[in-house]
Amino acid sequence: MNGNNIVIDTSIIINLFNGNDEIKPLINNRNLFVSVISEIELLSFHSLTIDDRKLLRDFLSECYIVDIEPQIKELTIDIRSKNRIKLPDSVIAATAIYFDLPLLTMDKGFKRIPDLDALILSM
Repeated sequence: MNGNNIVIDTSIIINLFNGNDEIKPLINNRNLFVSVISEIELLSFHSLTIDDRKLLRDFLSECYIVDIEPQIKELTIDIRSKNRIKLPDSVIAATAIYFDLPLLTMDKGFKRIPDLDALILSM
């Protein structure tokens, strides 16, 4: 994969939509990969308005949504069995590892995954 590709997680998308302008330069002109888990997490928030949901869907339509392929499933199992990481985060990490891409996140828990290139923002 080339250096223009990056996986972004739920925390990045939430902060972007909450007006955190510091994220924009980090993702502009990049191919954004989003795990189907993040898509589900984002679109299932009960407090989303119809307009919010449309904005999220429009944003996600510009991203590569990655399903849980068999290899990602196996990586997820491996990550979960070796680390104290929640299942959704394990799937997101496995997605980044499978595609050999960095993960842009605000979740410090990803530091515990040794094979993951996690770019952790603290804002």
